[in-house]
Amino acid sequence: MSDRISSFAGPLTQDYLIQSMQSQLTTLTTEASTGLLKNPAASMGANAASLYRLQADAAEQNTLQTATTAAGDKLNAVQDALTSMATAVGSVATATINTASATPEGETAIAEQASSTMSQAMNLLNTQYAGSAVFAGDASSGLPMVSADAPGGPQATISAVLNAAVTAKGGPLSSSDIDNLINGPNGLSSVFSNTNSNPAQNYNGAFYTGSTDGQPTKVPIGVNQTLQYNASANQPAFTDLMKGLSMLSMLSAPSSQLDDSAKSTLLQQAGTVIGHAQDELTSLQGNLGVVQSQLQQATTTQQTAYSTTTQQIATMEQADPAKVATQLSTLQTQLEATYEVTAQISQLSLVHYLPTLTA
Repeated sequence: MSDRISSFAGPLTQDYLIQSMQSQLTTLTTEASTGLLKNPAASMGANAASLYRLQADAAEQNTLQTATTAAGDKLNAVQDALTSMATAVGSVATATINTASATPEGETAIAEQASSTMSQAMNLLNTQYAGSAVFAGDASSGLPMVSADAPGGPQATISAVLNAAVTAKGGPLSSSDIDNLINGPNGLSSVFSNTNSNPAQNYNGAFYTGSTDGQPTKVPIGVNQTLQYNASANQPAFTDLMKGLSMLSMLSAPSSQLDDSAKSTLLQQAGTVIGHAQDELTSLQGNLGVVQSQLQQATTTQQTAYSTTTQQIATMEQADPAKVATQLSTLQTQLEATYEVTAQISQLSLVHYLPTLTA
């Protein structure tokens, strides 16, 4: 039995050797064509740890670069929306300048413009980038702003506040009643400060349904480094804007609710609130602009670091053309010799062997 097993040993050994050499030939051919080592770590020994560390660094740098680029694009969408909003609000603010000479018809036109601008501003605050609402804070999904004419939404809330004030007085409001309408208990201001006794008539709910945790959006820019900003639609720049537009929208109320003196005072005060909101929007855009600049710098830094790291990796993974060519030539020669020996072995048989026994 042992003789029979050993008779196969030679061919089996040759077959294994040929397969091994063919595998090496494939590897060397690939390295010669690509210029890269197929398994660089295997030939580096203890230095392989340096390669693994560089590869990990490159992956992290690429991830950070992707994050900062996406955040920058998201802030571009925010800034575009704010610019459009500022333009729309500017038109309304201009209309409130000549309050002394406002006519009933003019006040109605301003009210209609304010309502239209509110709808436009709320649509802009529902701007999305890559499927994410950019003014929703850190809310994971859903648009942050309620439709202006939704049941229980902005228009319904404004009407409810006005109706309550008129009912409490028992007749139309005059100029002396406007302060209570705006700043009194459950007045319009309570809606936008979220202090109205009726939770359904607070800004967070009636107008805004995004995140209310007050946490800023954070963007990783390096190891244990982040940038943060706040563009959520429930911060003062937007609540003050909505408050001013809400005051202006009341100008379309009938004389049974607001007399001429009330509307004149309301128009004047609304202009002040709108002007303050414009300043806040400008400040917000400036603050976000600073973050955008920092993000751009971070992106450039990560791009440079990634390029440097990948160049180092490429150097470590690069094959030596002369060495590969020599190994390839030597292996081809060895493989050809092995093929020849194998061919000779395959021709051996008992028929060839017997004549030597009878000679």
